[in-house]
Amino acid sequence: MKYFLTIAASDNSGGAGIQQDMKVANELGYWALSAVTGITVQDFYNVNYIEAVKSSLVFSQVEKCLSAFPVKAVKVGAVCSLENIQMIAECFKKFKIDNIVLDTVLSSSSGMKFLDRSSLDVIKKELFPLATIITPNKPEFEILSNEKFSTIDEGVAIAVEKCKEWDTAILLKGGHFENKIIEEALISDEGVLRFQRGRSHFKYQHGTGCTLSSALACFMGNGLSLENSYKQASGYLLKHYDLLQNKLQ
Repeated sequence: MKYFLTIAASDNSGGAGIQQDMKVANELGYWALSAVTGITVQDFYNVNYIEAVKSSLVFSQVEKCLSAFPVKAVKVGAVCSLENIQMIAECFKKFKIDNIVLDTVLSSSSGMKFLDRSSLDVIKKELFPLATIITPNKPEFEILSNEKFSTIDEGVAIAVEKCKEWDTAILLKGGHFENKIIEEALISDEGVLRFQRGRSHFKYQHGTGCTLSSALACFMGNGLSLENSYKQASGYLLKHYDLLQNKLQ
């Protein structure tokens, strides 16, 4: 049995967060473990409320999962508090886990903040170096890097430097660039890989970031390279949301 761990907030609508991460992992052949960092009240379109879980409880959940199961892959989503960042980092240092995907969820698409700006330096210092890869979209990467940019080329140039500073690989996602095609980039100490695909216009888009990052972690846990894990995860994302459009009509 292969074990996957998601460390993220709960989504009562089931379309994102821990619930979606676990569904993805299950579909990709993993037993899904979880550590809840926060409780949300939301539907497919808006997050109305967030309450962080007590950091000692987050630590206990993560520690139990990592000590009791041979975890192959970890996805970290919304951590919900500065204290939770510190507790998760402490667990990762204790257990030396591979294949950690950190989805840098700073706020919901409707604007509800999962982390305040005072926590950004801590997550960059404490968690980024422990992650195999982080997966920011354009707005998230602008906040994290404290730099504005309008094109993927400008974003990649910044990411090359941040990859060294933060000691982690970066998947710069392309959905928020105003292009007819999706352009994305994978930046690591091995160089820059660029990808293009057609832009799909999904009526239902809830949880796309969670889905991609969880799938990425699962394929990495299968022993694939970052490049091939990204390709497989991207293909899974498109197939998954194509199927959902008809089901949710």
